[in-house]
Amino acid sequence: MAPNLVASLLKQLVKGCTVTSDNLESLYQYHIHQNTHTTLDKIMNILQLEIRKYSKVFIVIDTLDECSEWDGTQTKLLTVLQSLLSTVSLLVTSCDISSIAPKFKGCKLLYICVSDQDVWRYVEGWISHEPWLAKHVDGHPNLQETIVNHIVGGM
Repeated sequence: MAPNLVASLLKQLVKGCTVTSDNLESLYQYHIHQNTHTTLDKIMNILQLEIRKYSKVFIVIDTLDECSEWDGTQTKLLTVLQSLLSTVSLLVTSCDISSIAPKFKGCKLLYICVSDQDVWRYVEGWISHEPWLAKHVDGHPNLQETIVNHIVGGM
């Protein structure tokens, strides 16, 4: 899974290029003819070469905590991100997870805490604007409030 995530970063980086680099082209041709998949290390090498072509690269990883831990994907992705810290501007969002925080020592952290009122507004808006949800509360004036109260109260 980690190779796929890093390959996706590489794809996004080179997508707008009019010319494909020789390194990327030869890696692609080799694996397409062999009907094999490349390794994380090879993808990383090409990613780092492609990053050097730009004066500034921004990478955004949203909800890193949702990346699988059981198969090692999260750990591998964290290692990749750490190796890129000196060459890219990185924004990572995650819940406060003890296994993730130490990997970003020395980095700027911003803690955002959601309030009950924020959740209330979000859920209320979701129910009102999603037709398949709204049809269930139409004609039942207290149902939406009951649903939102249960969701917010369960936090």
